[in-house]
Amino acid sequence: MPTLATTETEIALGHLERLTEELRSRGWTVEMAAPPDRWPSALVANPEMRMFNESVIAVQERSDGSWSYFYGWGERIAPCTDPASAASMLVRVLAVRRDA
Repeated sequence: MPTLATTETEIALGHLERLTEELRSRGWTVEMAAPPDRWPSALVANPEMRMFNESVIAVQERSDGSWSYFYGWGERIAPCTDPASAASMLVRVLAVRRDA
């Protein structure tokens, strides 16, 4: 019987899909991309003002092997075991301030 191996890319996509589901359930716009020559990413956009957007990746951390969500520039957002917290952080960061 053949053994199926899960690649890091597939694991990253699975984590991004869970984050995407969480964000879309809150009404946010998310576009996933998994080109063969780059790491998978999700582009998260504020539905009220799409120019407020951020690229997110899921990466295995070297220290303990756990997976976390990171902004495209490398800052950690939250562990992949908690997509709701990651979604909350992204919503807060990409919010449109109406009191300014």
